[in-house]
Amino acid sequence: MNYFPLGATLLIKAPKVAEKTEGGILKSDAMIKEERMSWDGTVDVIAAGPDCRHISAGMRVLLQTSAIMHPVLIEGQELLQVEEYSVLGYYL
Repeated sequence: MNYFPLGATLLIKAPKVAEKTEGGILKSDAMIKEERMSWDGTVDVIAAGPDCRHISAGMRVLLQTSAIMHPVLIEGQELLQVEEYSVLGYYL
């Protein structure tokens, strides 16, 4: 991947959300966005900006559920960019 976040930002995998209900009905974009924001907060870090002090690529972290996320589409993958201060902790 030829994308490098700047500053103290992280590039993370977007949480998985089903696009259809159990009955097969397509969910609206608003429903999908709401479900994405109600996940448990655990994500994988794909890349970290040069000013990130404590987090690096490959780590699994716990984010604030209210973290501001900016969607980024890179090489067909839906990823999210967040600020490092949104991280509550990381897993060893």
